[in-house]
Amino acid sequence: MEQRSGTPMAARLGFKPGMRVWFHDMPADVRAAIAPERTALEELGCATDGVQAVHLFATRRDHLERELAALHDLLAANGFLWVSWPERAADCELDTGAITDVAAQKGWVERDRCAVGDHWAGVKLVPAALRP
Repeated sequence: MEQRSGTPMAARLGFKPGMRVWFHDMPADVRAAIAPERTALEELGCATDGVQAVHLFATRRDHLERELAALHDLLAANGFLWVSWPERAADCELDTGAITDVAAQKGWVERDRCAVGDHWAGVKLVPAALRP
């Protein structure tokens, strides 16, 4: 699951060695591609104050709304959050438009987009106060 350029997925997503990260509902194939242990990430068991990066996997709008509200105040000042959803999944309520809509309502802005593995898409968000 490497990008055509050969850039490892962890680097494409902006994860750097030593970062305090939390992954929520991450599929096994994406975990293998990100390889938190090989990337030397400090993986947290739950989101805590000062988390530097979060990768949230979601299929339902109500779940996304709850998580974005809760994570807003936990994120470190220079932190970011990726929201990924399964592409072409019939039971998924989310797409780019729905995610950016919910994000704007909860005080987040889009910074980037990326394919995440073979079946997931992702949107990178930061708190609106950090927008340049």
